[in-house]
Amino acid sequence: MSVVHTPLVLSKLSERIKHQEERIVEIHREMICNPLKEFFPQFTTEEIQGELLSRGLFDPFESTAISEILMGLEDRKVWKIVQQEFDYLKQLWNGPDVPIFIFPLTKHRPIVEGAEVKKNGVSYSNVLFLFVCEELETAELKALLAHEYHHICRMSYLDKSPHEIELLDTLIIEGMAEFAVEELYGERWLSPWTKVYSQEECSALWIKYFVRAIHEKGVDNHFSYLYGNEAKGLPRWIGYGLGYRIIHSYIENGGTSNQELLYKVPSHKILKGSSFKV
Repeated sequence: MSVVHTPLVLSKLSERIKHQEERIVEIHREMICNPLKEFFPQFTTEEIQGELLSRGLFDPFESTAISEILMGLEDRKVWKIVQQEFDYLKQLWNGPDVPIFIFPLTKHRPIVEGAEVKKNGVSYSNVLFLFVCEELETAELKALLAHEYHHICRMSYLDKSPHEIELLDTLIIEGMAEFAVEELYGERWLSPWTKVYSQEECSALWIKYFVRAIHEKGVDNHFSYLYGNEAKGLPRWIGYGLGYRIIHSYIENGGTSNQELLYKVPSHKILKGSSFKV
């Protein structure tokens, strides 16, 4: 299936809203979220809309400005670039064929490490979403795709439901994806959180907070460890930085290449070969 041609839907969305402004939220949900029900049969369209909005999808009241943004993204050949890079990555990693939906990023963008976020992505077992803005550089777009698609490849190896995934799996998934970005596109396109904390800081936080929690199951229970939780003493983005450090140290210690790690090495063996012990 690969890259879905979302510009057609976005153009129609913009046109419909011009004539039915009082139904902006419903039209947004109907045109963007209804077609996604096949990927999320257990969720309502309202829940799908809420999930994607929380991940960076432009909100319904931004829909009237979509035409201009869409032209900018098409001028940048975003859909073509993603398709070509996906074909390359799919062959490189022998990964599954999944649909990729590309939508404009919301204008309500957070500030991370002093810079405005220009993109976000989210991957599920059977579908991948990219939320991007016009200012995104080509290499950064490719890195975003690689990070998210790497998640799908690793999750296909783990073959666990979101409720079964342990915290250690989650840390490894994030660390491996970012290490893959570094290998493919260079250190410049690493996410800022990979270098926020030193090896020493990560080691101390690992011992203090993570060792006792690595078998905690359920992706929803891992958010504090990934994004940080001041009330629990977990600094911002610590789980992401820690995951990268685990993979980096595993490779430095003579472990197999990141590409071979993808499908051959379970999380506990990666941890055992890293500088982080339990």
